[in-house]
Amino acid sequence: MPDRAARIATGARIWFLSAGFGLFVPVGLLAKQSMATSFVVLAVLLLIAGAVSNPRALVPDKSLAAIFVILAIYTTATHLFVISCAECSEKLVAKLAMLGLVLWIASSGAGLVRRDDRDKIGLALTAGLAIAVILLVFELSTDAGFYRMITGRESDPDVPLFRYNRGTTALVLLSWPAAGWLWSRGRRIFAALLVALSLGAAAYGESASALVSGLLAVCVFSSALFAPIVTLVAGLLLTGAFTVLAPWLLFNLLGWMRPFADAIPPSILDRMEIWNHAARAVLDAPVFGNGIGAIRSLAIPDLTVSGYRYLVKPPTHPHDAALQVWLELGGIGVVLFAAMVWVIARMLRSLDSPWRAAGIAVSAGAIFTSMVSYGLWQETWLGMIGMTALAFRVFAAPARD
Repeated sequence: MPDRAARIATGARIWFLSAGFGLFVPVGLLAKQSMATSFVVLAVLLLIAGAVSNPRALVPDKSLAAIFVILAIYTTATHLFVISCAECSEKLVAKLAMLGLVLWIASSGAGLVRRDDRDKIGLALTAGLAIAVILLVFELSTDAGFYRMITGRESDPDVPLFRYNRGTTALVLLSWPAAGWLWSRGRRIFAALLVALSLGAAAYGESASALVSGLLAVCVFSSALFAPIVTLVAGLLLTGAFTVLAPWLLFNLLGWMRPFADAIPPSILDRMEIWNHAARAVLDAPVFGNGIGAIRSLAIPDLTVSGYRYLVKPPTHPHDAALQVWLELGGIGVVLFAAMVWVIARMLRSLDSPWRAAGIAVSAGAIFTSMVSYGLWQETWLGMIGMTALAFRVFAAPARD
């Protein structure tokens, strides 16, 4: 009976992964919040299947697990005894749980499959991305025609097309592990075509961050393919330097650009005002931070002090991951996240070529996106990262033969 249950669980894992990867982006384009739910459901199913078939494979990377435990203890202690933000403490458990689930799935063997089964999952992922490209182009060309039809909003004028931005980001990120699978199967032309199609769809849409991150990933991949270690080290140094200097840089950026304010698009100027507002709070509490989600309760300075044009109410997040860690967890939190990034970089370094180059490339794109767009703790963003990391575990990690 135990052997039979293990075989069933092993087979179920293939179906879970195929369905999860095949549906993630197409469904996410139509219902962006579904990407968090899709990842959580897939992760839980994989953990259950792993507990039945091979419990030892569920052990996460020990270094990553240790850093997360320290982060959880530190964050809990500061929110309970140092930070006076009741709303921040209420968010603590849910945010840490989602981050912990992403790290667990990304570093354990929950998604490892036999070499022969990778093709089934790869086909499902590639098909899902192809459908997503067609769906995205159709929706953008018809003013959300399919979405309007399935929601009964045919005559509703208020269906903004930027609602597809998160799905577009997921499309760009997941095109890399799918392209890696195609490359590994000797289909390099199709791999390049898939990445090109994802970039074309992003260029056709309204997500500038998705397009820039995708183009950056292509440039980084080209470099990492021939000089992976140099590229990885350079990326770590640039990311580290920006993270350390982010509060000072982003606090002063608005003042530096003020003489050119009339020539700056309102959306970008608004983003710089958010950065200035968040950085101001960082400089007031640089050691322990202000708490998770604290920016929602930070009062906007008087116009005579801030000079803001567009920021009239607190934003939902700082739109910059480095600044957000400083703001919410302080300098100690920055050190802990830096340690986490270092462990992940070591994992990337251990991958075989061309997976190593693809991993470095998609990491560069994700880091760029996190620095200009989504909030660090947004469930949809963590879901995208979790699915992308899981895809690399499925296709790039040593197979279970």
